[in-house]
Amino acid sequence: MIKKCIQLALPAVLLFIFNTAHADDTLFSTNLFAKFHAGSCTLCHDYWEKDKNGLAFASHKKRNDVNRCTKCHKSSVTGFKHSSDWFAQPGLYTSGMDAQTTCEKIMEVLNAKFKSRELIARELEHHLLEDPRVLWGIEGAIPESGNLPFKKKEADMVEGGLDEWRKEVMAWIKGGMKCE
Repeated sequence: MIKKCIQLALPAVLLFIFNTAHADDTLFSTNLFAKFHAGSCTLCHDYWEKDKNGLAFASHKKRNDVNRCTKCHKSSVTGFKHSSDWFAQPGLYTSGMDAQTTCEKIMEVLNAKFKSRELIARELEHHLLEDPRVLWGIEGAIPESGNLPFKKKEADMVEGGLDEWRKEVMAWIKGGMKCE
């Protein structure tokens, strides 16, 4: 009986190990897609999206004048001199998109079809690895990345931390920024 179980289970275990060890880190869908859709990211990226019940249409409905933002999102909170620098670009990507659509939308907003691969890579590296807003989404309030008002904490941060994020972003960029 034990021999039969081993005969049935061994191929499945080996297949799992082989597939896990050979995941293609150069594809957006392998590691980055799920991280782009963590709550700490979509909270901001869905802000102006009515169909996503973005904060501009929910808890911040009466405060949707960007000039009122600085009453709570002061420089001491956001880490930015101007409150408008803290916002995610509307329409960049939103929750509910699949991996390919998310990646293609990012490339579209970057005007990638008009740029060299080298320029796109530099722009992605800068934004994904240095932008305080992105760094906040990865690990929460870190030096120069800002905080939530009233010392609130975001519960749904990107898993794996900055070291894993950097490794996965660079694998995707160096692998050709494939939207698969």
